[in-house]
Amino acid sequence: MGKTLGLLDDHRGTSEGFWRLALSRALATLAGLALLSGCASIFEGTTQQISVTTTPAGARCTFWRNGALISDIAATPGSVRIRKTKDDLTIVCDKRGYATATYLNHSGLAMSTFANILTAGLAWAVDSSRGADNKYEGEVSLTLPPAGSAPVELAPAPPPPQPSPPAPATAGSAPTRLVRPPAPTPVAAPPPPVPAPSAPQLQCAAADGSRIKVTGSACPAGWTVAK
Repeated sequence: MGKTLGLLDDHRGTSEGFWRLALSRALATLAGLALLSGCASIFEGTTQQISVTTTPAGARCTFWRNGALISDIAATPGSVRIRKTKDDLTIVCDKRGYATATYLNHSGLAMSTFANILTAGLAWAVDSSRGADNKYEGEVSLTLPPAGSAPVELAPAPPPPQPSPPAPATAGSAPTRLVRPPAPTPVAAPPPPVPAPSAPQLQCAAADGSRIKVTGSACPAGWTVAK
């Protein structure tokens, strides 16, 4: 009986030792993988998909990082896959007839970065070099206001130019002579009309001595030209 119990205890001790050894090997393997590939690199990868929607739809959106164009969406809604880095991402959307909209997508820490605690931070160096420990906002929505919706204020019309006063005469300079406009030319009055020549008048006398004046060149019958 005592030998049987001793064998059971030896078998139990052997099983516990085997499982402890297997667990230790598994933890060591996991730590080695995390060290070589990085936790964030395994669970989330080094690239990320970003979706963009706009109001109205059909806008073209470009993705900029450090002043360089890295991707674009021809017409929203749409999505692109970009490489993750520590640098922020600028999204610019534009459409004909609407004002341009810009969105700054900040680069933050991925959730799997905290798994590096299991390896005492040994995998962080790998993730940091690959950008896998960073993450952008995955869904972006922008509104494009209509272009020229604000009323345009017209500037008041400028006042008419005022004539500048004559410059004051300096010492030793000849005084400025004012040029007067010429006097209007008087219009001559038309000459008076020439009277028509009057017909010749004759003084005629009768036999009884009476006299008359007639116009013409001859006296009437019974009358003679008076002398």
